[in-house]
Amino acid sequence: MAACAAATAVVVLSGQDSGPLRSYANAAVRIDAEGDGYEVEVKDAYAGQEEFREAFAKVGLNVRLSIVPVSPSGERKIISVGSLPGTGGGPVPAGGVSGRFTTVLDCPPGQDACPLRVRLGGAMFRREGGEIVIGRAARPGEVYADARPARGDRPASLRLTGRTVGEALADLRRRGLTGAFSIGDFKPDGSGFMWDPPADWRPSGGRRVVGAWVRSSDSVGLLVTPVAADPEPTPEGGEGRS
Repeated sequence: MAACAAATAVVVLSGQDSGPLRSYANAAVRIDAEGDGYEVEVKDAYAGQEEFREAFAKVGLNVRLSIVPVSPSGERKIISVGSLPGTGGGPVPAGGVSGRFTTVLDCPPGQDACPLRVRLGGAMFRREGGEIVIGRAARPGEVYADARPARGDRPASLRLTGRTVGEALADLRRRGLTGAFSIGDFKPDGSGFMWDPPADWRPSGGRRVVGAWVRSSDSVGLLVTPVAADPEPTPEGGEGRS
């Protein structure tokens, strides 16, 4: 699948004062004012987030655009939209006045690469600060930002849930893959908790795998339920709950 190496975002505003630049470009993006909106051409989807933020600031927008590696099913999709940390946090309220957005992400039939457009509006993106996270094709070995621990096999073809840790790791080696462990437990409705132990930690070979998911092109995440001797959550790693 073609990588999302180029993208386009259209930011639609109302009442924009004539103070900020009407056109700006750096190595990552080019932004041009067009009518009452701004067209942002992302020239390098792998650029650092600071380059995107610099460009938005030059045209008077308080927007953080992050383009992150995702699984093939998540490419060119909006991962999240919300207010910037420290400005209230959280997603855009449904039907709210703080921010709104629409997206045009799909390529026309038969076209391998095409612009990616996002239309944004509302005070959140002008003053309060808005954050948009979009998926791109991952490089080999990059961990997918949309990889989520859960019970069961995702996809079902992994067939690792219910097997022992030793059996699961042996199976992954035969497939040319590695395993990365998480500790936690999830209910069928998806609620639960998990944390990541040190990268070199391995549970005993006889423990059962309760969940498995593709986490990169060459690795699979494996979930085991906690026992007393397991590493505790750390402030750096934290404990995730859903």
